[in-house]
Amino acid sequence: MRYIFNNFIHKFLYFLIIVLFSYLVVFLFSSCNNQESNNNIKKEERKIIFWTVSLKPYFTNYIENVITNFENIYNVKVEWQDIPLDSIYQKLQTSYYTDFYPNVVNLNLPLAYALFANHYIYSFDFNKLKDDLNKYNYNLIDSCIYNKEDLFCFPWYSSVKLLIFNKSIYDFSKDNFRDVLEFLDIVKKIKKDKGVFGFYPFIKFEQDMLAFGFIDNPLNVFNKDVLLFYKKLRDMKDYLPSGFWVSNVDIAYSMYKDKKVASILIGPQFIYRIKQEDIKLYENTDVIKFPFKYYPVSLMVLSVMYKNSFNNDKYLDSYKFIRFITNVKNQSDFAKLVPVLPSVKVNLNDIIYKNDDNLTIKVKKEMLSVFDKSKVFDLYFVKVINDPVKRTNIFKEFNNEIFNTSTDINIIFEKYQKIWDSNKSN
Repeated sequence: MRYIFNNFIHKFLYFLIIVLFSYLVVFLFSSCNNQESNNNIKKEERKIIFWTVSLKPYFTNYIENVITNFENIYNVKVEWQDIPLDSIYQKLQTSYYTDFYPNVVNLNLPLAYALFANHYIYSFDFNKLKDDLNKYNYNLIDSCIYNKEDLFCFPWYSSVKLLIFNKSIYDFSKDNFRDVLEFLDIVKKIKKDKGVFGFYPFIKFEQDMLAFGFIDNPLNVFNKDVLLFYKKLRDMKDYLPSGFWVSNVDIAYSMYKDKKVASILIGPQFIYRIKQEDIKLYENTDVIKFPFKYYPVSLMVLSVMYKNSFNNDKYLDSYKFIRFITNVKNQSDFAKLVPVLPSVKVNLNDIIYKNDDNLTIKVKKEMLSVFDKSKVFDLYFVKVINDPVKRTNIFKEFNNEIFNTSTDINIIFEKYQKIWDSNKSN
């Protein structure tokens, strides 16, 4: 009996070991599959959404190539969408509660600041990243910092305004005007002699009044120097294109293309468009540096968007992507395609392409020659009136009253200085 009992116990134990071993194998196999599945999920989660403004179709290949290289190096998928500049703010608002809300967005500086002020942008501690950012031009990175510590955007590409003109109508390079007032005298003469508008004054009040040196105090905007400039423009209204004070780049471009306007003071991306669409006009186009007191920089930036559902990995991957697309190589490659200046320190050879023609080289050379002395003015008035929409509306209404009414210009200036004072931020 005892033998039979012992034999039973041995068999039972053997059976129990087999069963436990089988369960262990199944468990380990299942764990491996779960681990592999979890890894796959993690890999799928490593994705950021990137929005640019108005870069398609001309720069599609460039952006897609940068994204592919980034994905291969960092194993982070980048989903790219290009949005028209005039609708990006609305798109950001409507997409906030969706899965399509972007992580990295290409903006202009005023819009980036407005979004930051309303807590839509994730800011980085500049003091912790200072050593990591020393390749950026100081005058650009400095404009992206709030209160010396909040880095709310990263400078990407920029340009300096140049006088672009059709030399078959009038060759401005042969004149030696010293400031904008002397320039306007030449513009008036062109209209009298040739019957063509000498200039399309596509003027951005905030930037240009500072660049001309008319404003040196953000509290005193509608001052005597600005008054003198606007009085001259108003007096020669018949010698300038109709409605120029409410116009846009597309209208200015159309008039230049139709040879109704001899010159435009604008960023050289304008030249790139001419080259793509009208090669004969491009061959008749030339540029010179305008005698600004302070050369204005138009700056496009990249910001990381803030959202409660975004985790630290999203912010880290967004930061890596921004640093990648703005490194020296990628920015130099972009500047070889279009006449813009990188936000990182480069020399002329870094941005010259083997197929660049003489005009393209001249544009890049002229911009680079003044870049160290140039200034970003977009946030100059922020501490007076921090809402960019409010500031823009004040300047729009001011322009409309100057050019659409016969009210005494001195009365208009007094009125708008009071409006400016009454709208100061607390």
